[in-house]
Amino acid sequence: MTRLPPALPSVEQLQVLWHELNARYFRGALPPIEIIWSRRLTSSAGMFVSQVGPRARAGDCADTTYGRRLIRLSSPLLQHLSEDAEQAEREILSTLAHEMIHQWQFDVLKRRPNHGPDFACKMAAMNHDGLDITICHRFDEAVQAFAKHAWQCLRCGKVYERQRRTIRPSRHRCGACKGQLREAVPAEGKSQKGKGKSLGHAMQMELPFTVS
Repeated sequence: MTRLPPALPSVEQLQVLWHELNARYFRGALPPIEIIWSRRLTSSAGMFVSQVGPRARAGDCADTTYGRRLIRLSSPLLQHLSEDAEQAEREILSTLAHEMIHQWQFDVLKRRPNHGPDFACKMAAMNHDGLDITICHRFDEAVQAFAKHAWQCLRCGKVYERQRRTIRPSRHRCGACKGQLREAVPAEGKSQKGKGKSLGHAMQMELPFTVS
């Protein structure tokens, strides 16, 4: 397996790593995908993004910005690990592998990405080789440091923290219970301790639940 340098790897290096993981754990079944470093992504370490459903025909939106699929990795959240080369390599590898499982669900299984049985089974198989993939990325404190806005579910208490005001309670519902959301105080100043966790891993396609 290609070893990553102490600093954040280039997009070209990420693509080499993606090809190795694709061959080893997905039998080369994953179609090519763009991988980018994102300065704006601060709600999670990584995100698989597609603006169309998994059963959309390739010809319907080929070579358009609307139809493209991406794996976005957060440079702000992963950059602070660069002084510890071993930890940085481990976290970047596990984050990329996590998003590749979502790509596998989307491109191969033709299902909306989720953290259900398919994800858990593939994650366990990859972790057998020591990849250390988790359901939620381990960046709670770093995510909270970037959070300027927060919303809390009135039903289950789950808290969603974002750097920008991207959640609209009139259009979105809680991804866990579909309860109503209310804007709250971000993690740094919130007084209602213990009433919910920050969102460890956000996916554009899943959370929060969008009312049709």
